[in-house]
Amino acid sequence: MKHFLFALFIFSGMALNAQHEHLCAKTKQTAMATRIRQQARTANTTSLISHENKYDLKFVHLNLNLERTTKYVSGNVMTVARVTALALDTFMTLLHENHTIDSILFNGVSLPFTRADSAVKVALPIPLPANSTFTATVYYKGLPPNGGAAIGSGFSNATSGAWNTQATWSLSESFVGYHWWPCKQTLTDKIDSSWVYVTTDSTNKVGSNGLLKNVVTIGNKKRYEWQSRTPIAYYLISVAVSKYREYNLYAKPLYLPNDSILIQNYIYANAFTNAGWTNTQKVSLDQMPEVLEFLCGMYGMYPFHKEKYGHSMAPFSGGMEHQTMTSLGFFDYYLNAHELGHQWWGDNVTCKTWSDIWINEGFASYTEHLVAQYLDPPNFMTNLNSAHTSVMSQSGGSVFFTGADTLDSGVIFDGRLTYDKGGAIIRSLQFLTNNDSLWFNTLRGFQNTYKNSNASVVDFKTYYEAQTGINATQFFNQWYYGEGYPTYTLKYNTAGNTCVIKSTQSGSMPGVTPLFIGPVEFKIYRNGAPDTTVRVIQTNSVEVYSFNLTGTVTTISCDPNNWLINKVVGPTFDGTLSTGIREITNDSPISAGPNPTKGTITISGTSDLEGKAEILDLQGKLITSRALSAPTTLDVSHCANGVYVLKIVDKDGEVKHSQKIVKQ
Repeated sequence: MKHFLFALFIFSGMALNAQHEHLCAKTKQTAMATRIRQQARTANTTSLISHENKYDLKFVHLNLNLERTTKYVSGNVMTVARVTALALDTFMTLLHENHTIDSILFNGVSLPFTRADSAVKVALPIPLPANSTFTATVYYKGLPPNGGAAIGSGFSNATSGAWNTQATWSLSESFVGYHWWPCKQTLTDKIDSSWVYVTTDSTNKVGSNGLLKNVVTIGNKKRYEWQSRTPIAYYLISVAVSKYREYNLYAKPLYLPNDSILIQNYIYANAFTNAGWTNTQKVSLDQMPEVLEFLCGMYGMYPFHKEKYGHSMAPFSGGMEHQTMTSLGFFDYYLNAHELGHQWWGDNVTCKTWSDIWINEGFASYTEHLVAQYLDPPNFMTNLNSAHTSVMSQSGGSVFFTGADTLDSGVIFDGRLTYDKGGAIIRSLQFLTNNDSLWFNTLRGFQNTYKNSNASVVDFKTYYEAQTGINATQFFNQWYYGEGYPTYTLKYNTAGNTCVIKSTQSGSMPGVTPLFIGPVEFKIYRNGAPDTTVRVIQTNSVEVYSFNLTGTVTTISCDPNNWLINKVVGPTFDGTLSTGIREITNDSPISAGPNPTKGTITISGTSDLEGKAEILDLQGKLITSRALSAPTTLDVSHCANGVYVLKIVDKDGEVKHSQKIVKQ
């Protein structure tokens, strides 16, 4: 989900030009935080959760009457579930007290019910044993309350100022599905399959999840019958009702050579043929097949390719990733990409708790960076810089949160931390991996392992470590659980073919995260030779690196590819710097890896060199050595985790190569 705060609306004919602050674009409305806390506590007391945890949702069927001119709801919702406890003596669901309940049928029999705030309970005449399947149908009507959602209300009716079109739509994230339909608001109990049937005036169309199986004419009304057979979280079930025109596109990923994916779009009829829409927003929409095909390559096949992807327009300032049919206030290239990324990250794999929202919003924001890098290169650095600048607008703040903060929308959907920092540090983890093939295989594998289910941040970290062999504890402690960002103060010196770089690092929140240990790149600019980028590992606040290079060094830069959130002071020339550890450079034929390693290091590029390879600790003590061969393999599995120095020495004792090695 992304929320855009509009600074200015300019109407030229029917064209809408919206200036928005990119950094605030993703921030959910924090004004609803207190209300959400109050409602969530009502909806999630221990006693209520104990009743909800006694059954597993299998199927829901929403059969509602809705119009574009009002947010009044009437109809019924049928729930099919299986008893997971030893016995179920009370069925409980949530429905806001604004709604009147006409009756509740349990296994086809009308039973009395009680209500306490939003909790609706049905005491069963005879408890149901474990593994029993039951059906509960709630008949109700009423006006959903205002507010409470991450953007606006859980259920809304409004008129689009740009297109003078009324619409009614839902937006249940995080805790307000019960504002418009009786539901179980538990993230980890995904509904195995769902139907959403809406009867409305025949001039309307209705967008929802899954496939449109039928449109039935009933007098001057029509019933739109949407069906999905894919597991779905409660807050992703959606409806949107308006005077729409349907505009369809098709994506053809490489993995579906004989088929295509429908991108089904419900566009305001007033906008559909207007030049203000066709010349701007339609251009962005028409790029969606390319984006979907691209993301299939990055993350694996679109999870819902047997159904569809699509969009329903609604008059709100942003987008919400409703499964298979995103709700959008308008079409924007990066907004579109963000919400599409959610179909993998948030919909296919859903956060296990709201404190794990990084799984949803961090990866959707990272999706924007990927799309910029590969499909919109001229804007790639602007895209990254915008996120990094946002993060560094304040010195502290953590992506991690827990406890009472999980009921605060201002924390859950913090634009600077959950979105901008959350997405940026995923790119930093890609940099740590230092192998894009391994990185994207890991992301695809994670999607496949946790598909149609839920995952926590810890689940992702554990899976990442198992697939890559990289211990990511230090990374997560610094970037995810920690606070702040590093500043690198750089000095350099040159003498002949040697370039010496001194990097002094300081953290913006030294009391929380004093040092960001990990890889960093320096770009060395030269006359008489190509510029070169070198990768080093900074393990201390002050490090001095020395490189053998041809050509004349003119200057250096830090993190030229924007892998890390950081600030740089300098560089300044310092003729007093002396040589430190010589690091690998692009000029050297010698390479060693993997680095970091869990046990074995393979050295290549030494076939024409006689000598030995040595592993030393940082104090210079020899740990192990071996005569050079082609290739040379060193086993450091017996070494304690930490940083060591690899040296390649020729038969005359001259050091030909050295670099730091991290043992994990």
